[in-house]
Amino acid sequence: MEKLSGAYDTQAAGLPRGRTSLLTEETREKQRRRLVKAAISVFAEKGFAATTIADIVKTARVSKQAFYEIFENKEDCFLAADDLGRKALYEQVLTDIKAHGNNGDQWIRSSLRAYLQLCITEQDFTKAWAIEFPKAGSRCLEQRNLFFAELGKRLKLIHSTIKIKQPELWVAVPDLFYDAAIGGAYEIIFRYICQNKFDDLLNIEDDLVDFIKFSIGYKQNI
Repeated sequence: MEKLSGAYDTQAAGLPRGRTSLLTEETREKQRRRLVKAAISVFAEKGFAATTIADIVKTARVSKQAFYEIFENKEDCFLAADDLGRKALYEQVLTDIKAHGNNGDQWIRSSLRAYLQLCITEQDFTKAWAIEFPKAGSRCLEQRNLFFAELGKRLKLIHSTIKIKQPELWVAVPDLFYDAAIGGAYEIIFRYICQNKFDDLLNIEDDLVDFIKFSIGYKQNI
């Protein structure tokens, strides 16, 4: 998978300007990806508020004119980065669920592990999204909240199938508990991100899996 963040060497050639052998649409998409990746790196390093458009285009080796042809402002660029990150996460999570099936707690563990590994391998994106995205504007905050609501719905949907196959292991819980399971687990992960303790994230996998299980009605002693 292509990295979600990155700076471009100032000694390297920039993207071509105007009409070239590359299709206009292809050039535009390359510019867009470079701007998004560069923005994430700068947001993670300097914070959203302190980052300027000049910082982004310098890191991306793309012109300021190209930036404004693609994005209206920094928030638009951050929203594009959010779309890219969520796509990468969902692709990895769905792959892991299919690989591990629904046996035991693997349906929780595989999804959680995929997220933790994404955090570890994409540390700039993780810091930017976790710390800066909620502060980047009303649309970013709304998108963040919608993302967590969607995760809660996905958890409930998959759990509904699991409960049918394993009715003796689960008690019914209110819908709010699914959102609480997602939010509570994320809050713990968030604290590790804020402390830059990425190397420790996989060490809390077991505890997070148990927390989610018990939050949505798992019966340990039957």
